[in-house]
Amino acid sequence: MKKNLFFAAMAIALASCASDDFVGENNNSPNVPQNDSQITFGLGVNRTTRADIGGSEAAKLLGNNFYVMGTKGTEQGTSPSINPVFDNYLVHFTDNTAGTTESNTANWEYVGINPGTAPVASYPKLSTITGAQTIKYWDFSTAQYDFFAFSTGSKTPISTGTPTTGQIGVTKMAYGASLASSGTAYTFTIPSEDALKDVYITDITKVLKASYGKEVTLKFKNLGSKIRMAFYETIPGYSVSDVKFYTVDAADVPTDLASATKVNDATLISTATLPASGTIKVFFPSVGTDNKTNPDYLKVSTDVTVGSTTATNHSFGTLNYSAEENAEASGNFYLGRSLPDATFAGKAATQYYTTVFPVSSSNALTLRVDYKLTATDGSGETIQIYGAKASIPANYTVWQPNYAYTYIFKISDATNGWTTTDATSENSGLYPITFDAVVAEVTDANAEQTTVTTVATPSITTYQQGHTKSTNEYSKATGKDIYAQVMNTAVSPATLISGLTATNSLVYELAEDATEAKVIDALVMRTTAVSESNVTGRNGLVLTKKNVIDNTVTEIINGVDGNPISVSSGTAGKISISGLTAAKSYAYVYIPTASTEEINQFEPVKVTEGSKINSEELSHVYYALTTAQIASGETLTADETPNKDYVYFTVTTSDTGTTTYSYISPMGKTSIPKGCIKVAKATVLTTTATGNDNAASGTFYFDKYITNNGKYAVKVIKIVA
Repeated sequence: MKKNLFFAAMAIALASCASDDFVGENNNSPNVPQNDSQITFGLGVNRTTRADIGGSEAAKLLGNNFYVMGTKGTEQGTSPSINPVFDNYLVHFTDNTAGTTESNTANWEYVGINPGTAPVASYPKLSTITGAQTIKYWDFSTAQYDFFAFSTGSKTPISTGTPTTGQIGVTKMAYGASLASSGTAYTFTIPSEDALKDVYITDITKVLKASYGKEVTLKFKNLGSKIRMAFYETIPGYSVSDVKFYTVDAADVPTDLASATKVNDATLISTATLPASGTIKVFFPSVGTDNKTNPDYLKVSTDVTVGSTTATNHSFGTLNYSAEENAEASGNFYLGRSLPDATFAGKAATQYYTTVFPVSSSNALTLRVDYKLTATDGSGETIQIYGAKASIPANYTVWQPNYAYTYIFKISDATNGWTTTDATSENSGLYPITFDAVVAEVTDANAEQTTVTTVATPSITTYQQGHTKSTNEYSKATGKDIYAQVMNTAVSPATLISGLTATNSLVYELAEDATEAKVIDALVMRTTAVSESNVTGRNGLVLTKKNVIDNTVTEIINGVDGNPISVSSGTAGKISISGLTAAKSYAYVYIPTASTEEINQFEPVKVTEGSKINSEELSHVYYALTTAQIASGETLTADETPNKDYVYFTVTTSDTGTTTYSYISPMGKTSIPKGCIKVAKATVLTTTATGNDNAASGTFYFDKYITNNGKYAVKVIKIVA
């Protein structure tokens, strides 16, 4: 009688969406029929990609052993095949043994193995059989087989008692029990995150008659979740270094930021404690023919019960800074300046990942840091930033088994940190220093330094399935929409459609690449009315509103595991990728506070008497003010606080009796000195001219822009092909 080898060998694969994957090796022994070997041998693969790890490297991760459950029969509506064949047989790896027996084609053997005795003395017998395990053969009279397996890696499995360091508790399902109705297949008691790294499980592998006689390929998944974090910066003219991490929640940060406890290890702070140990139940909720169209068909699911908890901090290790090619000083190291060059925390050998317990519900994670800015112009100028903060919504901190999560933080010139150690100061954020030399009629000796103010912003989290950091920003080719959430606090996302309706969550197309601060500057100081849909900033940046966002979604489609991420109504915006153009930049804008005050500001333009006011903008409207109108203004008899309803001028009279008026900017001033003249802005609005008109003698020409006190949070999104 022909012997049809039922479980001739286990070819091993650890696979997932983004985690450790193995495949078995191809053996070319003359004793092994080549049509029985279906997986080739692979080396040097990336354990956190879809690529596979096989052979002895796979065996090492599995501790050279795994237990397999196998059944045969005809698939039912709510159950897989149900007749037991393998009752948690232990399969053992020994290198260079493939082909030595008919049950071993890839160095994995189960025949003759007797758990509890050499060479697997530390492994308990989980099957109901007595003595050593026997060979199994394919039964061609049955329609299909179903297999699933687990391994505890380098840790010792125990079936009774409480596991200690180096052990993992295992409770198996009853022999022959049905998997229908989400019956528990295994329960693992895991005493630590270190032990969690060694627990592997498979989905159900269904083998139909056409594949009988071939190796059974099992793909093992690690039950742990992997997370990592990285940083990059986009602050023009500066490098970022010396990042220090706070270890307490924002509410506990002292008023004096310099005295707050900080560490070098990258640290995320949870609003609640995180699991340090736990019990994980493994089951298969989507089995049987009734579930064939379910995307989770035959896939393993888990239910985690937290044992002990750890502190709210989660540490990733120190940052792996890079040395700049033109570093300001020898030995200076800085954060990467783009998404592909992001600086990761932790160990390169593990691809910077750390293992954590999977959680089905979670809490927001908060980051608070100090860092140093160093000018890139060679001047050696530095600015110390204190207490910059960001929060990740809880929706993105639900971790699934065998998935990898990367949290990247972008430090931009719209930072919400302080340049002072006083956390009560209102002057948070970076304030670009600008200069404005205005010439009108004569050289103006009273040209003023002016300060353009940006605002402190909430943190924004954006997500696109299939988005990879190597492509720098978000991809049109994925066809996947982009989702945005805003954290106004460290606890929960902001509601995007309350108070201001949908207008407080917008998307603009940018006419040019710009930083977050430049976009905010355009929104706060614009030449277009605040009520207009499109924006032209005083800085020249043009923002065109795009109707591509839906702020009413209740789920984020296609989460990391392919399943939707549930969100509270109105707390996430879906940006349609079909409405965006590759190689363009967009600004996601959240407006936590609408403008309640709009102020007309007037900025003098340089003119030459008798020439066109502005030959480049011939149709542009300018506002004129003659020296006669200025002379009729009010002369200050005492120092005065600047008034938004006036423009100000200094007065100089020469020995020959010639009077010169010079515009003085009130920006950044706390008082205007006596002797100056103030003129009502309404007077300025009475006369206009176009850029095509010739500049007249004795006349100031102003360009008008509008400032407003609205608050804006901005995230620039670059779309690649």
